[in-house]
Amino acid sequence: MRLMPRFRRNPKATARRASPADRRRRLLVRAGLVSGAIAVAAGGAWYLTATGWVGERAEDARLAAIDATARAGLRVHDVILSGRRHAEAEDILAALDVARGAPILDLDIEAARARLESLGWVASAEIARRLPDIVFVRVVEREPLALWQHDGETALVDRAGEIIQRTGLERFAHLPLIVGEGAPRQAADLLDLLRTFPAVSDAMVAAVRVSDRRWNLRLANGIDVRLPETELTGALARLDEFQREHALLERDVVAVDLRVPDRLIVRVDPEAAARAREGGKDT
Repeated sequence: MRLMPRFRRNPKATARRASPADRRRRLLVRAGLVSGAIAVAAGGAWYLTATGWVGERAEDARLAAIDATARAGLRVHDVILSGRRHAEAEDILAALDVARGAPILDLDIEAARARLESLGWVASAEIARRLPDIVFVRVVEREPLALWQHDGETALVDRAGEIIQRTGLERFAHLPLIVGEGAPRQAADLLDLLRTFPAVSDAMVAAVRVSDRRWNLRLANGIDVRLPETELTGALARLDEFQREHALLERDVVAVDLRVPDRLIVRVDPEAAARAREGGKDT
């Protein structure tokens, strides 16, 4: 996509065509300026430093060379961006910090790349000049994984646990909710594993990190599933089996404890248990 809006050139300017000799002369001048400017601007001030031209004189020489390239037509006319899905184009253009008409060789590519990669959505960025007047930008965005709730605040995080943004989260309400300190760093492995047990993952409304050691799952019907620190696959397999065979998660259950190996401990709602006992006495 183009980051800079198109504008119409002056039709009178395009009507005044230069002669072939003028065009050749202009091309030769531009080629000479480009070669010289690239040697000074991109290669630095090595020659000036070696012969004693340092400090302000070296910078003046660099700016003069850049100005010469701009007069020869090496100015930014357009910025073309690829890879953007979620990041705001305005934020990318602001981080790039380049304006139409600016000398294209004066763009500090490394500094601009660092600014782009400081944006929440941008995992990596590449910038290239297409002389004489186009800047190409390619970004790789972070993959949103979950909404992280901690200390009363909510943020969107990626698979590496990096915070993407803290506002405008409404459009990501479909993502899983993770809670607690340390949750973003460990969430990707848990959520990937849960997808292999859809009966459990479909019922989950939040995964709560406990003491940054293990997880509890909060299900839609209020059941807490307490997972062990290790052997998560075996624990979830036991829960999935009980759910398929006994519809465990549809019963009057308050909590399911899977922390004991090869065991499944169920805590039933006390009121429901009392009603069951009374019903048993009546029969």
